[in-house]
Amino acid sequence: MSLALSVLPLLLIIATGYALAKSEIIPRGSWAAIETLSFRGLIPATLVLAIARSDLSIERFGGFGVALVGTLAVVVLLALALRFLPHHRLGNPSFTSLFQSSIRWNAFVALAAAEQFLTGGIAILAVAIALLIPLINVICIVVLAAFGPSKASVAKVLNTLVRNPLVQACVIGLALNLSGVSLPQPVAETLDMIGRGALGVGLMAVGAGISLRRLGRVDWRVGLGAFMRPVLASGVFVGFGLALDLSSVQVFAGVLVFAAPAASNGYIVAKQMGGDADLYADIMTWQVVLSLLILPLWAFILL
Repeated sequence: MSLALSVLPLLLIIATGYALAKSEIIPRGSWAAIETLSFRGLIPATLVLAIARSDLSIERFGGFGVALVGTLAVVVLLALALRFLPHHRLGNPSFTSLFQSSIRWNAFVALAAAEQFLTGGIAILAVAIALLIPLINVICIVVLAAFGPSKASVAKVLNTLVRNPLVQACVIGLALNLSGVSLPQPVAETLDMIGRGALGVGLMAVGAGISLRRLGRVDWRVGLGAFMRPVLASGVFVGFGLALDLSSVQVFAGVLVFAAPAASNGYIVAKQMGGDADLYADIMTWQVVLSLLILPLWAFILL
């Protein structure tokens, strides 16, 4: 299968979710529960098993971790600079939504792409999730608290992190990995069976959230937000990866992290904390399209 066609299964699964929602075979009101199932059950099961079984040594992933955090720092600084654009000064709601859509990433898409493109890709992505998800949640909530009408206390930030299912799964997986305790075979098989549905269900939920009508509502803010993740952020990571002499597999895994579209939970956070939720949804929709277009190109260059 050519690299251009290798993204086709991802596109077809997303299209299936869109068709199921659009046709009301699965009513749109039901997709929130499906996404919750994936976010709180299926993906955490995948992460616990992948992290518990992975080699997380500094020798193997130290440079990868540095590249991830370095890229996140660069993107955070660039996103903060958007607030002070000289000719197009953003209001706080628009700015916080642009910031969130530049920083947050959809693990459903990244994990599914890793499974499609890379051998052992899920284990590598699990490292990225364990490292970045807590950082990203803290950064986004602090920025929303600083620039939005809803002020978040330290306790609220910590509570959000503690209740995040991906963070919980990473902590459990890391505890098992570092302790050397092996999961009992029936438990491991149970997690494996639950996790098998994670990537497909997660991608269908992404498709169900796509609005073709939003693709026609483009302004400069949407264009800028769509550019930030799939193009700019992934390019920054490639620069770090080359400078740190990472393997091509690790570089492409990092590209999956930063080229993946923004996570849908940012839409809810924007509504709750005074952001422009509609702008976030518009940017996220365009990022899905650009991600699927650019991933085969990166795969051709790096793999």
